Amino acid sequence: MDNRDAYLTLDLTPYFNNDGISSDAGRNDGDFNGVGETYPEEDLPASSSLLECNGVVFRFPDKRDGTDNNIALEGQHIPIPKDVYDGLFLLGASVSGYLEDVIRFMTAGGDQEEAFLGLSAWYKGHSLKYGEQVAVRCSGYHCPAHHVYTDRLGVSYGVWMQRAPIRTARPLIAIELPENPGMHIFAMTLHRAEVKASQEER
Repeated sequence: MDNRDAYLTLDLTPYFNNDGISSDAGRNDGDFNGVGETYPEEDLPASSSLLECNGVVFRFPDKRDGTDNNIALEGQHIPIPKDVYDGLFLLGASVSGYLEDVIRFMTAGGDQEEAFLGLSAWYKGHSLKYGEQVAVRCSGYHCPAHHVYTDRLGVSYGVWMQRAPIRTARPLIAIELPENPGMHIFAMTLHRAEVKASQEER
């Protein structure tokens, strides 16, 4: 299996429930953290473009004003193509501090597997706690009044890549996100395991 073929980017558009991005010309658009602050559109990849981080490929969401572009985690149940996977990669961040929870993978046989999910705040680029990698580093953030540059404040805004391991050898059919709306996800990509996709459940 070619390495790029092993990655499956998921379409999260039906599950987006938050607009966390605004343009410099429309900084009143969106509200990532509950106080009107947003990621600067100009610092992020193009809408619907492929973004590669350390070999993992993601589909970045639509950045246009008035468009939801990320999931605030509220227990969403996301069906996925039935297959055997060994890891879920995601692009995201929490709105403040360090947040932890559990993500669940549902098998075709009705079982489930849990994996730890930790996300550092969107301004913690210098002190990521859970082994995340910087996928996109931003110059700062938008608030309704202006673009705030943060290079002198000891903080670093951005979007982080995180991985949740999948250990079961059974085919999966869905992902269940935790109810923790302070955690946000912009994109998710599954990695197929090196086994036959047609493997029957044991």
